[in-house]
Amino acid sequence: MKALPAPVVILLPVLLSVVPMMMMLTTASTALLGNISVQKAAEIEAKRPPKPWDFWTPEVENLAKELVEQKAGFAAREAELATREKRIAAEAKELDVLRQQIESLRGEIASRITEVQAQELKNIKTLSTTYSKVSPAAAVAIFSEMDVLSVTKILSMMKVDLTSAILQEMGRSPGPDNVNAKRAADISQRLRMMQPAKQPAS
Repeated sequence: MKALPAPVVILLPVLLSVVPMMMMLTTASTALLGNISVQKAAEIEAKRPPKPWDFWTPEVENLAKELVEQKAGFAAREAELATREKRIAAEAKELDVLRQQIESLRGEIASRITEVQAQELKNIKTLSTTYSKVSPAAAVAIFSEMDVLSVTKILSMMKVDLTSAILQEMGRSPGPDNVNAKRAADISQRLRMMQPAKQPAS
């Protein structure tokens, strides 16, 4: 076995003593750095503002329950509002249908109300006087070719007994599909709703 060179023999004890010292310094510096990190973390934590609450406190749990209850309450109110909106829409639709029915009835009533205008009053009186002089059968034959409105106006100017005789003749000879009897009923209804009431012709 060869002997170590003289410089190595001299430096070997120094190296052997330096290594443990380096290890000790490394360990000490690591511990020191760890203490410094812990101390800085503690300082940062101390400077940090306090938390408004601890997430695991009963207060937070109660707050969460309240929020859940409020959310459920809002959902119930939304459902109630939706139901009300549907009901209001349905009622509005029904009102619209009723309005249309009323307008239809109003139009039907207006069509059944016979009005004699001032400018045609003279002519109608003349015609009523003329038809008052013919027989009821002849009047019915002529009236069957005229519209119901015109017949109603003419009959409204006649005496009641003549009007009754003509309507009776219509009912006595109903015609195909009972057309004359139906016309007599329609004319009677219109005579009842005449506006304004006129004096019978002389």
